[in-house]
Formats: sequence, C-alpha cells, structure tokens
Amino acid sequence: MKNNFFKIVVLSGVVALSSCNKKVEVKTEVLDNQEVVATDSVVEPETPEVETKTVEGKVVEITPGKDGYTAKLETAEKEHYYVTISHSNLTNHEQYKSVKVGEMLKVTGDFWKMEDKNQITVRVIE
Repeated sequence: MKNNFFKIVVLSGVVALSSCNKKVEVKTEVLDNQEVVATDSVVEPETPEVETKTVEGKVVEITPGKDGYTAKLETAEKEHYYVTISHSNLTNHEQYKSVKVGEMLKVTGDFWKMEDKNQITVRVIE
C-alpha cells in the first residue's frame, strides 16, 4: 500500500514538473538538400503604451461604483468623458473626493475608448 502511494506521489511530481516547461515552436525546412532546424520560443505580445490625458469639465452625471464612482464630464468644447475615480486607482489615495452634479472637476489619468466613449481611469485629481 505504501509502495503504491509513493509511486503515485512520484508520478504526480514528474507530471507537474514536466507541464511547467515553456512551449517552443520548432520549424524544419529543407534547403539545397540540407535540413535546417530553427527554434523559436513563444514571444509575449507587447503591452500598448497608455496615453495620459488631463481634462477639466462640469460634472453632468454620477454613477456610484464598488470603491468609487464614475462621473460624466462635459468639457468647454462640449466633449464628454467618463472618468472613473476610486481609491485604488489614485496615485495618492488621500486625493479622493466626492463631487456633485454641476461641480467643476479637473483630472489626469489613463485615456482609453470603449464603444466610442472617452474613458479616463483617474490617477490624479487636481
């Protein structure tokens, strides 16, 4: 019984260690009657650079969230931005403040688009 248990544990360890290997793609080509073997490891995709943007505008809508809120800002140029403000996303969490509809707000953060809507994950409240 102990012998079977030991074999199962060892086999499980071997399987676990062998499954952790990095996947490598191997290509073989024949050129001028010579076999050429090229190995290429899997390349991780590059992370796109994040665009930082500062906007100032009037709060026209507030949607409460889990640990903060999303405010819809309207700039002087009549552009709309959805700015997500939460304790965890701010560079200095002590900057966190609540706002009300009609107040002016200036924020800086990571700019991105979702469904053609301007979004900013706020890092700094000015």
